Amino acid sequence: MNKEELIEKYFSNQLSENEFQQLEQLLQEDAELRENFYNELEIKQAITQEKHVSLKERLQKLEKKPTNKKSWYLYAAAVTILIVIGSLFYNLKTNDQLYAENFEAYPNVISLSTRSEVSIENKESEAFKLYDAEKFNKAAIAFQDLYEKNEKDYLRFYHGVSLLAKNNTIEGIEVLEGYDWQEQQSDFTIPAFWYVGLAYLKLEKTSEARNYLKKVALSDSQLRSQAQRLLKQLD
Repeated sequence: MNKEELIEKYFSNQLSENEFQQLEQLLQEDAELRENFYNELEIKQAITQEKHVSLKERLQKLEKKPTNKKSWYLYAAAVTILIVIGSLFYNLKTNDQLYAENFEAYPNVISLSTRSEVSIENKESEAFKLYDAEKFNKAAIAFQDLYEKNEKDYLRFYHGVSLLAKNNTIEGIEVLEGYDWQEQQSDFTIPAFWYVGLAYLKLEKTSEARNYLKKVALSDSQLRSQAQRLLKQLD
């Protein structure tokens, strides 16, 4: 395996134990590679305080080996950056992990006690009972049926969230994107954008996810700080 392949595998977190040792050896012996690698790592500007124990132990073992003093300082600088950057890459979270950390079914904020149509109110109440009990399959069906009879924004919203909660991601996106939240001046506009952004994140469509999350991050919603934090993690 050539030098370029080793470096590429390092940054994609695919190096085996033997390959890592090969990379260390190359950095120690090849001054030009060491300098280029060091410069590339500096450009990354990904210095972090995290520590990666196994890499640190390897460095400590290398310190015990006799070597040219001048070469060692150059090598140590490169490997120190390697350790720090390595910890960053080993601790990067996948889109799936970010989705799992941030997805939570939206709370039931609908009060039905003041509504006059008793039969419809009862059906909506039953749908929300299913939702609150995390019976999202049945809740999704109930919200869909209710929305077909009365196109209320909150029925559409909770239908979409129910679909996402039961891992029906594509259909959930279709439901939430199929309503013009801003045009209707819905109170659920920003929450809908938040959930569509998360759903695209789960589908590995990071660009689409960013577009929605940026709208949330620029709003005055309670979801603003969460969206800002998530966008930073995607950088």
